[in-house]
Amino acid sequence: MGNVDPNRLGIVAAVLLTAWHGVWMALVAAGVAQRVADFVLRLHAMKSDVVVEPFDPGSAALLLLATAVLGYVGGAAAALLWNCLGAVCMRGRSGAVGRA
Repeated sequence: MGNVDPNRLGIVAAVLLTAWHGVWMALVAAGVAQRVADFVLRLHAMKSDVVVEPFDPGSAALLLLATAVLGYVGGAAAALLWNCLGAVCMRGRSGAVGRA
């Protein structure tokens, strides 16, 4: 069980989350997001009064910035947790972490 670089996982999570929301913003800008939202809700056996607002570049930029920050923080936190749990789990094994 190897260590994970928190910075690297943070960047990967930020890129993936931001790209996903970038696709959503592209759908909003193209005017097809309402149909996509309705379709996804139907797939989940739900009906809602969700209304997709018109595209706003400022809101889109804020969404992408927020998802990048949250993706980075979440990815880095996940890596730190993974590394911490790995160190705890490895203490009982031969050649464990922390032994000289």
